[in-house]
Amino acid sequence: MGKLMNRLNITALMVSVLMFCSLAYSPPPLPKKEIDYSELIRLQKEREADFEVKRIADAYAKMSDRERVRGDAEAYKIR
Repeated sequence: MGKLMNRLNITALMVSVLMFCSLAYSPPPLPKKEIDYSELIRLQKEREADFEVKRIADAYAKMSDRERVRGDAEAYKIR
C-alpha cells in the first residue's frame, strides 16, 4: 500500500508541474474587438429581417394552394 501511495503522490506532483508549465507558457488572451453601436444596430436589424422572412415563409408553407394563388394574384395586382 505504501508503494502505491508513493506512486500516486509522484504522479500527482508530475501532473501539477505539467499543468503549471502549460498555464505559465500559454499565450495571453487576445483583446476583444469592440463593436460600435451602429454595428450592433445593423446586426439586430439583420436578425429581425431574418426572423420576418422565416415567419412569412412558414405562413406561406401552411397556406392551401387556393390561398397561395389568391395571395399571389393580390400581390401582383398591387404592383
